[in-house]
Amino acid sequence: MTAAANLPAVLLVEPQFVMRRTMVAVAREMRLVEFHEVASVARAVPLLESRRFGGMVLDIDDGSDALTLLERLRAGQFVCRPDLPVVALTFTAAPGPAAQLEALKPLRTLHKPFKVGELLSSVALMAKH
Repeated sequence: MTAAANLPAVLLVEPQFVMRRTMVAVAREMRLVEFHEVASVARAVPLLESRRFGGMVLDIDDGSDALTLLERLRAGQFVCRPDLPVVALTFTAAPGPAAQLEALKPLRTLHKPFKVGELLSSVALMAKH
């Protein structure tokens, strides 16, 4: 069994390659979580339908698809528990989408650009849930 096998599995849904790779590398180096990364909501759905994760980092700027994914998660449509801790990544949203996001109860919402330390503390908090 590898060291990564002992870490919580977290799904990372982030379209920007450099951002994904940075998050994965830092989390791996600090042994916080084992990220399973995808570039889109469409690629996240099959993983959520077939695996359990300990949390999810979700880029909300992927449009309404990301909010729909979070709604489906909260409705219990995936094998993960409906109250799965989610860290939402977004630029400052318009009042409507921001209210919709908050109603879906993310563990934290980080507004881009954010500091790596903010993300790491959020992921560490997620790993404790």
